[in-house]
Amino acid sequence: MANSATYTGITPDLYNSLKGKLSAAGIELAGDKGRVSKQGVTADYAYEAASQTLQINNVQVSFPASMMFSPEKIIQKINEAVRGAGGQVA
Repeated sequence: MANSATYTGITPDLYNSLKGKLSAAGIELAGDKGRVSKQGVTADYAYEAASQTLQINNVQVSFPASMMFSPEKIIQKINEAVRGAGGQVA
């Protein structure tokens, strides 16, 4: 069960673009690190500009989101957003 992912090639501009894409999906990344929690989905994130990496950790899904999503599905959605923005899944 995948509940974390690492992304590479995440420049500051790409990170800002990615934040916009994820925000449209209801995932708000405020700053370079923190915890998101929305409608039963929680995750920790940390962006490192120097190494151009983004880590998503501890993805958990509870009710009501668990009726439609699993942690793997959330990671898959983030993977798609990262690739769409020009980043890579490590």
